[in-house]
Amino acid sequence: MKHITRTTQSDSDLACATLCETHSVGANSVPQSVTEHFWTCVDDVDREGWDSVRHADDIFMDLRLLKAIETSMTDSCRFRYVLYRDESQQPIAIAVLCTFEIDIGVLANDPWSKWLLNGLARISPSLVTYRILFCGLPLSACQSSLRFVEGVETAVILAKLDETLSRLAKQDRAKIIVFKEFADHELPRLQPLVSLGYRNADSLPTHLISLNGGSFEEYLGRLGRNSRNAVKRSLRKFAGSGMQFITTSDFVMIEKLMSPKTYALYESVLERSTTKFEHLPRAFFLEMARQLPDCCEYSFALDGNEVKGFSMGLVSGDEYYGLYMGFDETINHDTHLYFNLSLRGIENAAHHGVAIAEIGQNSEDVKRAKFGAIQSRRSIYVRGSQRWMNWVIGRFFNQLFPPRPISDSPEHATTHVDGAQPARDD
Repeated sequence: MKHITRTTQSDSDLACATLCETHSVGANSVPQSVTEHFWTCVDDVDREGWDSVRHADDIFMDLRLLKAIETSMTDSCRFRYVLYRDESQQPIAIAVLCTFEIDIGVLANDPWSKWLLNGLARISPSLVTYRILFCGLPLSACQSSLRFVEGVETAVILAKLDETLSRLAKQDRAKIIVFKEFADHELPRLQPLVSLGYRNADSLPTHLISLNGGSFEEYLGRLGRNSRNAVKRSLRKFAGSGMQFITTSDFVMIEKLMSPKTYALYESVLERSTTKFEHLPRAFFLEMARQLPDCCEYSFALDGNEVKGFSMGLVSGDEYYGLYMGFDETINHDTHLYFNLSLRGIENAAHHGVAIAEIGQNSEDVKRAKFGAIQSRRSIYVRGSQRWMNWVIGRFFNQLFPPRPISDSPEHATTHVDGAQPARDD
């Protein structure tokens, strides 16, 4: 993706380590022939070995994206990067590990659990805030951070990785270890985690829109009558406001428009969110644009020269990922700003000719009923780093990690991901 700027009207220990530690696999658990290579700074990672495991379009394991996250979040997160080699020293797996603190009630959704956790938080935030070691990124991006080459014996690697996580959890004083967030097709290779003491749980499902390389107009044409009418109403609302959209991947423009005031729009959305997994700094949004000029783009809703809303997306291969947004809630009712920012993301995805647009986890009713999205399950694996925490997790598992059943796709969904056409409502 080249640098672009499109303007249309509304309708349409954290310092980088300089050494690489190499650990031979212990004889008690996995063969001596497997070696683990371990870095604490993305700049030191064996790029050739890493990229030989990562698919070229796998943006979430791209070292440039990892550098953007590490550079902007070292104040709150501790990062490690792991590569495994077989007996012939061929790379066979890679993983990203991250330690940071979150509220353990982030996934609780029943009233009793929320009441209890809110009560504990009022007594002391430390009662509900835990340091957690993830095999995963500190982002709500619905993506995993563990990759294997085809045909490798995953049980061997997972056993070694679990040993490493146990050691790091003790070092970081992390009470919980989590592997996140895996799509259904990834789960069979992770089955050995169960025998290592991990419990499988649902994360929030993400939402997908099948575009199949078609235009935005073709996407709108596949919506049912009710959805099309909702889209038209929202477009008219936004058009009447006089605001204008600009979509750009140019860093200079993004740096100018992503001002502290614009960043505050993201923070206001985060404050209203029912699930607060991460709190990203302004530097994150700038570093993503700086490191990924060919993949990262922003859409800004401008009222004259003032930014009233923005959204950030990544494009790679056949997929588009709508990640974060911020908007002025005080004008949302009159302008349908949230709805139009979301539509703009879908339009951007169609502009890039992708097959699938992934539009995130929250706002299920809007995404399914109005955008025609279907849900895709995401799973995590979790265990306590100590026996007492394992007991707590087991005792309150259903409250902390409630089931998240996948809803049937709505009648007016665009298409199923496999290409099957659902019924229309008109």
